[in-house]
Amino acid sequence: MKGFDMSTATPVVSCNRTACAFNDSGCTAFAVTVGGTAGKPTCATVAHLDARAGLSSADGRVGACHRIECIHNDKLLCTAKEVTISDAAACTAYQAR
Repeated sequence: MKGFDMSTATPVVSCNRTACAFNDSGCTAFAVTVGGTAGKPTCATVAHLDARAGLSSADGRVGACHRIECIHNDKLLCTAKEVTISDAAACTAYQAR
């Protein structure tokens, strides 16, 4: 992927996973990893801690995606315009090839 840096990384525009230390009115993780299994992509950065963590604002981005069967995956990077993480921590932008 040409010209990739964190400023062009896919933004996490909404996170509904309230039981995560990185969710403070949105994703505050510097870079999330989308993991899970084929057909069930989930945010692998979810932190079940009684604390708040991450950036001072909800500017999280997708740093890596392990779901190589997703149409948005290019060399383990996400090329979707944006992603939303559901309350079950699922990546809603996922689409199987």
